[in-house]
Amino acid sequence: MKGRSPLARFIEQHGVVQGIYRLSGVASKIQKLRHEFESEQIPELSVRDVHSVSSLCKMYFRELPTPLLTEQLYGKFSDAVCAATDEERLLRMQEVIQ
Repeated sequence: MKGRSPLARFIEQHGVVQGIYRLSGVASKIQKLRHEFESEQIPELSVRDVHSVSSLCKMYFRELPTPLLTEQLYGKFSDAVCAATDEERLLRMQEVIQ
């Protein structure tokens, strides 16, 4: 799939709510969404609870065989997050991922 996934697009469009990644979705909705993606169906996300969609996204990242934030880069990411300003933080994060 090119570009962002349907999950990422949905969260970007509807995820401007407090606690988007902190609050969990409904387990039955998350499992239904997971089943639809695993069976290569494209679910109709517009009618879903945004917290269930973000929970599925978190689940996907947790279950990756190799974490996105590798142990080798952990210190650099940690330093970048501690930058004094948002601009400096963004620049440091970009340096780490390049």
